Amino acid sequence: MLFSLQAQAQKTIGAQAFQSNVRPVLSGIMSDFYQMITLFPDFPKELVSIVDEIDDLHGEKELIREKCPRNLELSCLSNITNLRNRLVGVQAKTLELISRQKMSPSLHMNPLAGIRTTNEFMIELEEIKGSLDNAALILKAGASLRMPTYHVIKKIDELSTFVSLTVVEYIPFNYKEEFHNFYFNFIHPVQQQISRSQNYEFLNRNINSLNFALNLFNQNLTKRNKKTPEGMAPYLAVIHNRWNSILRYYF
Repeated sequence: MLFSLQAQAQKTIGAQAFQSNVRPVLSGIMSDFYQMITLFPDFPKELVSIVDEIDDLHGEKELIREKCPRNLELSCLSNITNLRNRLVGVQAKTLELISRQKMSPSLHMNPLAGIRTTNEFMIELEEIKGSLDNAALILKAGASLRMPTYHVIKKIDELSTFVSLTVVEYIPFNYKEEFHNFYFNFIHPVQQQISRSQNYEFLNRNINSLNFALNLFNQNLTKRNKKTPEGMAPYLAVIHNRWNSILRYYF
């Protein structure tokens, strides 16, 4: 039985319980969700690996912040280079995604908004890669560089936002509202605050709103007049079972 939408969490968890018992389950929910949305016709499966690549940039971004807290300097040159090389890999995957769409005989079936946001993501990607190339060149030459570290951090975070918008824009129109709300009220904050930063306090503070978002998503897709998208019912059931196993630590 699902937990009530009005239920209020009575307990919180600590770092050890989160790391051992909760974080692996949340990772499973993330994986189930992305496998589920690839069942939509014309959803580009390559996009899921791009999301994973952008998520993985978090560690390199934090190393740059740690070594060069104010401005980019020679001390974080290797990290700048690593980040730039990772972006080249993301760029290659994005180009492949775009080329596959252009060659698809059912191009007219693809959401135009998804294609547009993919191109916008590519532009942002090229801009930050160019900035890192310039920074590395200047630092290697021993010249003075005045590029605030927060500028790089901000640009990487913007890439994450762009790729998230792209995911939602590929959802068919009939289901876009439900998936948009769930993605930005559950999936995206969990990725940002928990999967990357391991911020278990975010989960303690927001368990009720996350619970509401997941239950509402399930109700919209299974208990109202809208038909559950083909093949997604088992994923929805597994996601709910996983989530309910987390809720027992709070209620």
